[in-house]
Amino acid sequence: MVGIFLALGVSLSACTTMLSTDAQPSEGTKPQSGLSYEQKIDRFSRGETEYSGLYNNFEFKATILNSEIRNAVLEKRAAAYQWDAAKSAAEREKSLQEMATATSVFIAFFTPDNKNDNLTDVKSIWRIYLDAGGRRYEGKIKRIRLLVVEIQAMYPYYTRWTSPYEATFDVPTAAIETQTSKLTITGPLGTREIEFPAL
Repeated sequence: MVGIFLALGVSLSACTTMLSTDAQPSEGTKPQSGLSYEQKIDRFSRGETEYSGLYNNFEFKATILNSEIRNAVLEKRAAAYQWDAAKSAAEREKSLQEMATATSVFIAFFTPDNKNDNLTDVKSIWRIYLDAGGRRYEGKIKRIRLLVVEIQAMYPYYTRWTSPYEATFDVPTAAIETQTSKLTITGPLGTREIEFPAL
């Protein structure tokens, strides 16, 4: 009896191995680099939480929009909205122009007190910096006005409990994406830093 179960286990294991080796990913699941869209986002995303005792003062997760992430996002949006070649080319050109003069970071931000969720206010209690190549750049912040489902499609870690922002820094993306860079969010409630890997 034990022999039958052992033989059955071995044959099932062999079938599983064959399926996992022979199965091809569906089209659009794995880009040529071998990483899925979600893996690319994870690779260039980091997060932090600032605590006061047992409670969090604020938390965030951010993704640096380097050339790899921008291309992946464009491909995902093109597929979702079935862009034609002209629309895809126009969006790619717009992205290249933006990267030529600035570097952007997507930020999903949360603080328990709504009045402190004011990254875009003129009198905001927050400052956001990007350190790269021995220089520090202060971010210009804008709130992203998209539906939750649209943001989650691009940044799977985003939740409806966080606020979506984009920080833009006056440094060309190509000038910093080949080295590690550090994002700092700081204010009266605390300071937290994350480090993005090089491309």
